[in-house]
Amino acid sequence: MFRSAKIKLTALYLSIIMIVTMSFSIVVYRGVVSITERALDSQKIRLERRLRDFNMYNQMTRPGMAQLYDSETLLEIREKTLDILVFINLAILFSAGAAGYYIAGKTLKPIEDMTDQQKRFISDAAHELKTPLAAIKTELEVTARQKKLTHEDAILAMKSTIEEIDRLNEFVAKLLKKSRYQSGNHFEIAEINLINLITKVSNKLNKIAKKYDQKIIISGENIKVNADETALDELFTNLIENAIKFNKKDKTVDIKIKEVGNNAEIVIIDYGKGIPEKDIPHIFEPFYQVERSRNKTVSEGYGLGLSISQEIVKKHKGSITVKSKLDGGTTFKVLLPLPK
Repeated sequence: MFRSAKIKLTALYLSIIMIVTMSFSIVVYRGVVSITERALDSQKIRLERRLRDFNMYNQMTRPGMAQLYDSETLLEIREKTLDILVFINLAILFSAGAAGYYIAGKTLKPIEDMTDQQKRFISDAAHELKTPLAAIKTELEVTARQKKLTHEDAILAMKSTIEEIDRLNEFVAKLLKKSRYQSGNHFEIAEINLINLITKVSNKLNKIAKKYDQKIIISGENIKVNADETALDELFTNLIENAIKFNKKDKTVDIKIKEVGNNAEIVIIDYGKGIPEKDIPHIFEPFYQVERSRNKTVSEGYGLGLSISQEIVKKHKGSITVKSKLDGGTTFKVLLPLPK
């Protein structure tokens, strides 16, 4: 599809360029012919005057000689001009064709990438929806086939179905969050104290940290940014929760806040198994999940948390980066612009 569009766009570019160059060539050709005619006429007049001055005009000039000379010269100039213009236009045709194809590719590349991302997103979303639906269907079919269904069996089947429905609700909620943060239309920008907000998020996640015998340690400067509080709450909840889940037991999750240039820098460090180098370029892609063996004690999510986090940071005109080393932990760095 995009190859065909690329060729069509190249043809459009080439058509526009050739119309312009051909029009310019016609103007140049006519201009050269006109100027040449005037120059030859002037030369003829000067020649006639000189011959007249020497009283040789009648003896040396046969009728039509000057006209023949002018016609041959003009014809030669026309032919040479035409040859040069044809050569230039052919050169432009081939060079513009190659350049147009390259530019068309560059123009369509972001659209192609976005389309591929949308296709992957739809495919992955359909897969994630299919899993709990299949589980619900199987559970209900098994229950329906039981000839002697007890009250306890029915309760268990309903509980299992409710759990899967809760998973579906959670998944749909994450999809809606991603869509909301992508648009950024519902942000309520206000002055946010980062230490206060991150402390609030950490207090909320302390229960999970204690479960793994971990501590969340916050240090840094008292910095304020203009941002949407709900969005930043979601951002730091995702990052700190990930740090806890993939950290080693009895380790700390370190959060450092400081001012760097015109930005507030928030660094979140865990000391877990780290992320394989091959996975790092993909961790912000929707539904992408690092190898399951990274932390076997943690239930797998949907792979949307980091993608949502990246959308939040982008909408706040900031940046998010990650550094990780196998068995050396992972560091997420968020930069948010300071108020001007």
